[in-house]
Amino acid sequence: MRHLLSDNYFPFGTQYYRAPSPHSEDWECDLKAIADLGMNTVKYWVQWRWNNPRENEFYFDDIDRLMDLAAENRLKVMLNTIVDVAPAWVYEKYFDVSMVTRDGIAIGPQTQPHRQIGGLGWCLNHIGAVDHMLKFLEVTVERYSNHPALEIWNMGSEPELTSSMAEMRKWSDDASRMGESICYCNNCRKQFKDWLKLRYSSIERLNRVWNRNYSNFSQAEIPSTRNTFNDLIDWRMFFVHTLGENVRHRFEVASSIDQGKHPLMCHHVFIQGFPVVSTASDPWNVGRFGDLHGFTQMDDPMMIDVLRSCARGKPVISAEMLMLPGYTLDLPDTIDADDIKRLIFSGIAGNLKGFIFWQYRPEILGREAPTWGLAHLDGSSTEKLEAYVRVGQVLQANKEFLLEASPAKAKVAIFYNPENQIFAWASTGSEKTATNSIMGIYYALYEKNYVIDFIHPIDFNRDLLKTYQVIIVPFPYVLGETLCRDLEWFVEQGGTLIGEAYFAGWNIDEGHHAKTIPGSGMDKVFGVSQDDAIPVREDNSDIGVVSNLPQINKLSGIKAHLIRESYIVHEAEVLAKYANGKPAVTINRFGQGQAILMGSYIGLEFFTNGTPPNSELVSGLVAMASEISRPIVVNNSRIRIDQLMYDNKVMVIVRNLEDGPIEDTVIFPVELPTELIEQFNQSKVLLTKTANGMTMAVRLKIKEVQVWYG
Repeated sequence: MRHLLSDNYFPFGTQYYRAPSPHSEDWECDLKAIADLGMNTVKYWVQWRWNNPRENEFYFDDIDRLMDLAAENRLKVMLNTIVDVAPAWVYEKYFDVSMVTRDGIAIGPQTQPHRQIGGLGWCLNHIGAVDHMLKFLEVTVERYSNHPALEIWNMGSEPELTSSMAEMRKWSDDASRMGESICYCNNCRKQFKDWLKLRYSSIERLNRVWNRNYSNFSQAEIPSTRNTFNDLIDWRMFFVHTLGENVRHRFEVASSIDQGKHPLMCHHVFIQGFPVVSTASDPWNVGRFGDLHGFTQMDDPMMIDVLRSCARGKPVISAEMLMLPGYTLDLPDTIDADDIKRLIFSGIAGNLKGFIFWQYRPEILGREAPTWGLAHLDGSSTEKLEAYVRVGQVLQANKEFLLEASPAKAKVAIFYNPENQIFAWASTGSEKTATNSIMGIYYALYEKNYVIDFIHPIDFNRDLLKTYQVIIVPFPYVLGETLCRDLEWFVEQGGTLIGEAYFAGWNIDEGHHAKTIPGSGMDKVFGVSQDDAIPVREDNSDIGVVSNLPQINKLSGIKAHLIRESYIVHEAEVLAKYANGKPAVTINRFGQGQAILMGSYIGLEFFTNGTPPNSELVSGLVAMASEISRPIVVNNSRIRIDQLMYDNKVMVIVRNLEDGPIEDTVIFPVELPTELIEQFNQSKVLLTKTANGMTMAVRLKIKEVQVWYG
């Protein structure tokens, strides 16, 4: 990160300006106060609709003054280029610029609580509108690329198809609302067929994969139901492609004009709240662009690990810390110092290199008023603002370490596949079936102090796979032949693969269901094939461990979820059975590695119902199958421990995940200093060397976060 910054500092500050708020009479005193508090970075929005009010006419008086005030106060500026708000003249000029739902409703232009000036709803496949959008970016970058206050260009601010129009993505959780899906305009229809030509090259190939008998690509029908899978997956992945190309063009404009004087950032949304089927948001797709990555951070560490993973070594910052969300008369709970420390230091633990709080003053426009702000409505200080500043002081005191430090390399990875996410929506009516399966697996490992990566089909190469000891594929219905061969190779070379029910069950390469489960030859890797599969009911959901392996032999109360798949065992060993005695969990030695198959959606049950034995099964299988070094909590309290290392120094971040105070002992399997200093209260703790590693006594109040350094 240090090489991207103009000075030696840890980026820490606040969102300040989204026109026309705050009012101009407040700017001078606010920016001076922000600087006096010790913050070093502010974020301003440059908005297409606001700053390009008429064709070929631009208005930058507000941004000019704000940039100059930042320079006077020695504040660094991140400029957010906001292009989802098309000017009114664009809608007048092009009658067909609005996105259109499946049911034929044009949705633009509209306002949202966070886009009070309007303009949302224009289609990224409208070539004329895209050209005007790129012209606006050219003018903006030319105007500010030499301004002394400018530090970072945000050229991709939360890129996703619905432009954060929350109601336009509700259908991803409820397939009965598919009529609200976008976009079915004529531009998208035409360009989808052009994209199919590039993707398949011949109509014969398309016919085979879609199981159709078209004579030419013009006959290809736009999916309007969820009843067939491959055409629907292609239709939604077309918008992933559309979004990626749009973001690529934005970065090309900025790069050609700025010429490397400032880092370019892509600011992502999170997979938990922005389903790919409705928003086309795939962090790995837009993550190809830029020098660093930002994201909208909420109290969910999985967001951090997804972005760190898709960045693949590029720095990641919290470009919007969301801690005070709300609406008029729907106010957020107050936050305190522990809340702020938890969010920031979960980020530090995940290797984030900067934090921008959303926002300094509470909002005064639209339905977000009067929430979101650190300060009072009149700009005066609050306890939460002072707490945020105190955390910033600790970050700056440790900036030399934090800018260079990193966590341990992950040895376990979870697979995320956007095509599988779309399949989950089509097959179950909600993309959350797949997303929550992933989240359940993640949190089962997170609470046992594993460092976790995510991998994506874009990443799949054998050099990357061999860096992991364990790869887990939750809800693994759609994989494909190439991915399965790579996973087979991974196991042959000594890795551990963990899968769930209907592994590679849909043959996406040929557009039909696999005839043997697991599919694509993975039955040989797992050493089993499907016997039967039935729905889970309350009276048939129990899974009992029959293995003597110490990591799992004491578990009881494991529950199946959604379906219950049992197996015909060919070569595998049975680890657990259903109540009727049929195999439920198996392990097979294959090559130098092993493949474990769980015959239901174990992670989904844990996430949905919080079933602790399901979590213990997942973490126990990983512990059994690997030798991954991690901190161990002796009495199994829910404590998250993270370590950052650099230049023989270590930072240990300890967070209480329980609902009450904790006293426990942590064993670190690596060499650490014998004395650490807590960075907020300067207390000291002594570590003791034992045969199992370094031990540390831990006492945590409810919600407490401790940050130790030495």
